[in-house]
Amino acid sequence: MTDVLLSPANFWFSIALIAVFFVFILELVSTVFGASLLGLGDDFAELDGDGFLNTSFANWLNINKVPFLIYLIVLLTIFGLLGLIINGITASVLSFTLPTLLSVTLAFFIGLLVTAKTVKIIAGVLPSVESSAVNSEDFIGSVAEITIGKASRGNPAEAKFTDHYSQPHFVLVEPFEDEELFAQGERVILVQKNQHSWLATRYL
Repeated sequence: MTDVLLSPANFWFSIALIAVFFVFILELVSTVFGASLLGLGDDFAELDGDGFLNTSFANWLNINKVPFLIYLIVLLTIFGLLGLIINGITASVLSFTLPTLLSVTLAFFIGLLVTAKTVKIIAGVLPSVESSAVNSEDFIGSVAEITIGKASRGNPAEAKFTDHYSQPHFVLVEPFEDEELFAQGERVILVQKNQHSWLATRYL
């Protein structure tokens, strides 16, 4: 089994499965400390604005049906497994494996189609997972804590908050008032979404 995973033909498929394994381990560790990685990527995906994530093709792929990290994990898992299966079948039937570029392309596009169907099922079976991919406007009024940096107007800092589905979100925050400063560890209230950050007021 190790020889199969480490073979040059299966390199990218093995990398995908290893990445999923490490995400799983990180999620277990973060859960021990009372956090979760499942919300990571949601807020950065929102920066796409009217771009790819809001196209009919993206909707057809069900990218916004579940949190971004869940979608990525499903895609990487299916991509990795499909690649191993494709190379295994061609090796046993044809006595050779497909060129890497062809097998990776084939596994990726088939993986996208299977992932679209799979996450739709996941979203239906786990409504809380589907509904946790909330619109950014639902974050207004949330209390966040500055985690990295010092925020001033025009110079946002990273902040973290947890929504009502217990999913953590990381956002860029800057003060609503021009002269106000937020230091690391301070709590703020999200009041307005800009293109790349949130305006916030101090939590009293």
